[in-house]
Order: sequence, then structure tokens, then C-alpha cells
Amino acid sequence: MADNRRGLADKVCTAIDASARRRFIARSAWLTIPGTPALIATAYALTSAPDGLGRDGLAEASDRLILSVRWLFIAFLPYAAVCLLILHKRFVEGAHNPIQGGESERLRIHVRVMQNTLEQFVWFAVCVLALATYLSPSQARIVPIVSIFFAVARLIYWWGYLRCGTLARAPGVQLTFTLNISLMVAALAFMLRGTAS
Repeated sequence: MADNRRGLADKVCTAIDASARRRFIARSAWLTIPGTPALIATAYALTSAPDGLGRDGLAEASDRLILSVRWLFIAFLPYAAVCLLILHKRFVEGAHNPIQGGESERLRIHVRVMQNTLEQFVWFAVCVLALATYLSPSQARIVPIVSIFFAVARLIYWWGYLRCGTLARAPGVQLTFTLNISLMVAALAFMLRGTAS
């Protein structure tokens, strides 16, 4: 029964025209785009600097890089989860050769989630690692915050991709892109400030 309802919702969502799809996708933008920096800023204000790795805390850029690599593992977990699910689904469905096709629609969605999550993770990781070299020891607390946020945003994206003809992935897309663009701009600003001084 639940599968029939989901199938009907998917048909309704995919049958709407491009303009209606844009409106559907934009419904969450008013909350997710300004909400992302607001939520991260609130978490930043409520947390203290992370414990240092060495004698001098996080004073060395290498310590902040180590901290970032450790937290990138948390951001990586949604990618690992979707890969393991695809492994299981391919085995159960007998769709062992992706070149021949034969995957279910849900398996194809999981594969798209895996590909997109990898792409977004690369963007995220490069920006976090670049930022880590510029942050002060007290500013390094942003790394765990954005890593957890990234992981949650990707889970929202994955869950949404399986709903309403894939249109419900919009909040996850908006959360991830707002975060990644913000990190890229911050890393670029630190870099430009560093070359100017």
C-alpha cells in the first residue's frame, strides 16, 4: 500500500510542468539558504574551541589539518552508507553488471546519490582543508560543525531523492550548496587576505 502511494506521488510530481517544478523546488529555499549560515553561526557561537592535538593546542597549521582530516571522516559517512547500500542492492537484484542495465529505479537513484555525494564531498573536503591552514586555533571549531552539517545535509538529500519524483531532494541540494559555496568563498577570502598582506 505504501509503495502504491509513493508511486502515485512520484507520478504526480513528475507530471507537473517545468514552472511548477521550479516553484516546488523553491518552496524550501527561503528557509534552507539563509538557514544554513544562521544554523552554523549559532552552533559556532555555542561551542568552544576544540582540544588541541599537541602541546600548543591547535597553534600549528598541521594540527588543524589533522583535526580537519579526522572530521572529514564524519562528512564521508553518508557516501560510505550509500555505497554499501548499492553493494547490497546489486547483489539482491542481480544487477551485477552496471553496463548491462537491469537496475531498479530505486537502485539507479541510489547510484545518482552516490555520484552526487562524492562530487559534493570533494568540494567540501578541498575547502575545509584549505580553510584549516588559515584558521586560528579558536576558529578551528568550525570544522566539526560544518562536517556534521555536511553529513546531515547529504542524508536529507538522499532521503528526498527517494520521494516525490526526486523533487524533494531540493532542501538537501540547497543545504549542501549553500555550505560548500560559503566554504569556498571563505577559503578564497582568507587566501586573498593572506596574499595582500
